[in-house]
Amino acid sequence: MTTSFMAGMDPLPRWSFGRVSLLGDAAHPMYPVGSNGASQAILDASCLARCLASTPSVAAALAAYDAERRLATGAIVLTNRKGGPEGVIDMVEARAPDGFGDIEQVASYAEREAVVRGYASIAGFTQAQVNQPRQGNPGAG
Repeated sequence: MTTSFMAGMDPLPRWSFGRVSLLGDAAHPMYPVGSNGASQAILDASCLARCLASTPSVAAALAAYDAERRLATGAIVLTNRKGGPEGVIDMVEARAPDGFGDIEQVASYAEREAVVRGYASIAGFTQAQVNQPRQGNPGAG
């Protein structure tokens, strides 16, 4: 699989079909940055388990899982096309194509942090998101 193919996959319009659903890379193939494939599959599984435990029918649970996770991972897939957390590298390269002596003169710590933390928030990786209680909270994700 080539990089352009991986980055070129559009988010799917749906994952669940009755009592069958997709999870992980089958549902949201994305450019592999920051262990996204594995981490998003874990978040999918957590959401799916929560939905199955709190919803009376499998089909309804899968529909709830689909609605919650498909939107979240679609945003990650689209953000990856803009560079994802590597956006810092792209920013620095665009500003200093011939190199630099001091990174702070090219992009401040605050600018670099904004790119990385913004991506972490979209991907569900902030400390608050990771530590969020999940059990019994169907809206957590």
